[in-house]
This record gives sequence, structure tokens and C-alpha cells, in this order.
Amino acid sequence: MPDYLITWIHLVAAITLIGGLLFSQVVLTPVVRKTPSDSKSREIIRLAGRRFRTIAWVSLIILILTGAYQMLNESGSARIETAWGVVLMLKLFLFAIAFGLLLIHDFILDPYALSSQNTALPASSPIVPARADILQKGVIVLTLAVLLVASYLAKI
Repeated sequence: MPDYLITWIHLVAAITLIGGLLFSQVVLTPVVRKTPSDSKSREIIRLAGRRFRTIAWVSLIILILTGAYQMLNESGSARIETAWGVVLMLKLFLFAIAFGLLLIHDFILDPYALSSQNTALPASSPIVPARADILQKGVIVLTLAVLLVASYLAKI
């Protein structure tokens, strides 16, 4: 497969992940929070969160596979010991932290696993738990930082 196609797939996966996270934080959650807190609002968040979780993890797997391919194909051991290698390690470190936070968000806190009996929570309870919301914002910041470092890396 041509290298430019691998790069394109890598970029599409990154756009899908970051775009979905931003949509969730900037559009979906605020709109649902402004609607009356009923079971339908909670069900919308739960269904959208479940659907995006699948898309996000497919994107992450694609990012890991295409990133590893690119790193093995173009970096070589001589480049790892240069400034380029240091910046690459920073990018991988930020990605690893974002990956870990997303693991905690999706599989430990799991804000989208509300059962039908839990949708009858009091109106005062948050639609998205605060911890999950903060973790998701942290993942967004980290993935945007990875994107910034990747942009810098392309110029070295």
C-alpha cells in the first residue's frame, strides 16, 4: 500500500476521533443539558455515546496500526536519536496518556451503560457524570496536543 494512503487513513482516523469528541462536548452534551432532564434525554446521550465509543475505538486501533507502520517505515534508528525522535516520543507519550484516559472513561466509568431502570434518575442528577465529562475534556486537550506535536513533527 502506498505511504500516502497510509498517511491519509491515519489522518481520517484522527479526524474522526477528535471530531467526534468535540461534537460530543461542544454540541450534543450542551443541547441535551438544556432539554428537560427526562428519560429521552438520557437515552439520547447513552445511545450516541455507545455508538461513538465503537467508532472511537476503531479509530484508535487504526491510529495505532498506521502510526506503527509509518514509524517503522520512515523513522529508522538514526532518526530516533535526533530532535525528530525526541518530538516523536513526546507525541507518543501524549497519545499514551489520552489512550489511558479514554480507557478509564469508556471501560471503568462507562457513562453510557445506563440501564433502563437507571434512566428514571431524579431530574437534578447530571445527564453525564462530572468525572466522565472531565476525562473526556482531558482526552480532547491531549488529542489536540498530539495533533499540534504531529504538525511540528512534519516540519522537522
